[in-house]
Amino acid sequence: MARSTPSELTHAELRVLKALWEVERGSVAEVRAELGKRGQELAYTTVMTLLGRLAAKGAVLVDKEREPFLYRAAQRKESVLRDRLREFVREVFDGQADSLVLNLVEDESLTRAELRAIERKIADAERGSKDPENPPDAQGPSTASVAKVAKDPKVKP
Repeated sequence: MARSTPSELTHAELRVLKALWEVERGSVAEVRAELGKRGQELAYTTVMTLLGRLAAKGAVLVDKEREPFLYRAAQRKESVLRDRLREFVREVFDGQADSLVLNLVEDESLTRAELRAIERKIADAERGSKDPENPPDAQGPSTASVAKVAKDPKVKP
């Protein structure tokens, strides 16, 4: 069975997959309980249906050796979320990741701590870039441009 690409997952399937990542390996009841902790109350049969769909798409592996069946994610959370983000950037920002970052920075909803974390990630990326065809200043916003926006008094402390 071929694995589903992250963008082929519905919103409900992704919510169930996130709960499954949290429990690592679990039954329908355990996944449902985790969803409940997140304020996402779903009927047992709904969770079972969604896990079945995820299994059919190859996003979830099922251990049918015992009952209740145990489910676990077929892919790591980081991998799926990274692929979903790439797809989002392609679809919403026409592949321009710098537009996403600048929109986040200019949004006024980021705290100073979040802005500093973004600055550190950009600085790390600039130091780590060794691609002569794509120098750091051509890769999007620099630490200086993020810092300039970060000094805006409208940004939450």
